[in-house]
Amino acid sequence: MQQIRRKLLSALPLALMASTASAQFGGLLGGRAGGGGGNIDADISDFFGKSFNVEKTASRAYLAIAGAFASEEERAKLQALLSDVNNLTNPQESGAKLQQVIETTDASIKRASEEKNLDEKVKSMSADKQKQLAAGVGNLLLAAFQGKDILSTGQRIVSSVGANPMAVTKLPPLKDALTRLGKAASTAGSAMPKLIDALKGANVSVTPASSSSKEEKIDSV
Repeated sequence: MQQIRRKLLSALPLALMASTASAQFGGLLGGRAGGGGGNIDADISDFFGKSFNVEKTASRAYLAIAGAFASEEERAKLQALLSDVNNLTNPQESGAKLQQVIETTDASIKRASEEKNLDEKVKSMSADKQKQLAAGVGNLLLAAFQGKDILSTGQRIVSSVGANPMAVTKLPPLKDALTRLGKAASTAGSAMPKLIDALKGANVSVTPASSSSKEEKIDSV
């Protein structure tokens, strides 16, 4: 379990990194020149593809975590969002829906993690709900782990854009994607350690994130 916590904590700087990268994008939008060259269009395409996949993983994770604590009525709404996320196919047209998932689940996850009887709630969950919660936490750890590479791609674009000023018009959606990744990680920073501890108390393990990890499939919340 300590290994899981260390991996979580190593992934959490994603929020700060995203904020820094966002500020760099903002500077470029104001006209600051950068260095370097390379195929900016290819980097942008690579960024959107990878960011899209990680955002979908994170969104499904948030829905699974929120759903584990939700009422039946709330679960129906979360299930509808899960279906919407699964049906997204265009990276550059999905930002609003992915942002909606974060805004819908952020407060409820934080609230659940701060309850004094969190340990008892997790212990009293059905085995299926405990498994769902563990899968959501594990998938969010994976999304944060993979997100660090995406931020590196964004930083390469920042370095290359000075060599191709025409690419500046393509930066706003990149900035938006980085901001969403940062928001996802910021909630993980406050809630995930508490949820991991609660799962540990219920004798439920969370899979650590690594380069060989795969997203655990979640069909319903």
